[in-house]
Amino acid sequence: MGEMMDKSSKQIRKLFDDITPTYDLLNHLLSMSVDKGWRKRTLAELSIVETDRVLDIATGTGDLAISARMAKNCPLVGLDLSRGMLMEAVRKWSQAFEGDSFQAVQGDALSIPFGDGTFDKAMVAFGVRNMPDIGGFLDEAHRVLRTPGRLAILEFSTPTNPFFRQIYLLYLTKILPFIGGLRSGNRAAYKYLSDSIQEFPSPPVLCQIFEEHGFKVIKSIPLTMGICYLHILEK
Repeated sequence: MGEMMDKSSKQIRKLFDDITPTYDLLNHLLSMSVDKGWRKRTLAELSIVETDRVLDIATGTGDLAISARMAKNCPLVGLDLSRGMLMEAVRKWSQAFEGDSFQAVQGDALSIPFGDGTFDKAMVAFGVRNMPDIGGFLDEAHRVLRTPGRLAILEFSTPTNPFFRQIYLLYLTKILPFIGGLRSGNRAAYKYLSDSIQEFPSPPVLCQIFEEHGFKVIKSIPLTMGICYLHILEK
């Protein structure tokens, strides 16, 4: 997979800056257009209340943060490496909530620019697999959460059912990079995103990593035949 699997902050920032105009399309393609339902399930399992201070890590174009604000009207902060993504998130937020502004912070999830115990809940959708150090991210998320606090991780996976797995891998390795490349002009970026899903640790391995870094796994939920998993963790 070569150079495109470089997950340095510089590389990931550039990749997502480059694909910002087609990022929402990407999520719909990767999820076969069921990602809205996944986000709704994430918020339900995270059990956010209006008084919770929530950190949306790797907020991207802000879909999960916007959904949380619509559902619970809670105070939210969005963190992302990519300035392009954050600018799109701010635009979408302003469109959704006229007269309100999104608290968007450009920063690294491996060095979260907030003090210990700042947030009641944290969430990350489709961002962990792009981090070069999962353990380092978990340590930072654990640090900025109050006790007790919850972290929701929504991330792509590969199905375990042999038949469906073959169909999905064909889609992931051939169809997605082709369509994504045509729509964005950046086939390499879409190939990287496809590769990053295949290289990501399996859900059982992830659960072991979560526990090694101080979290209790409350739930680990396969979604849409296992092409995505929702992990609910508690500090």
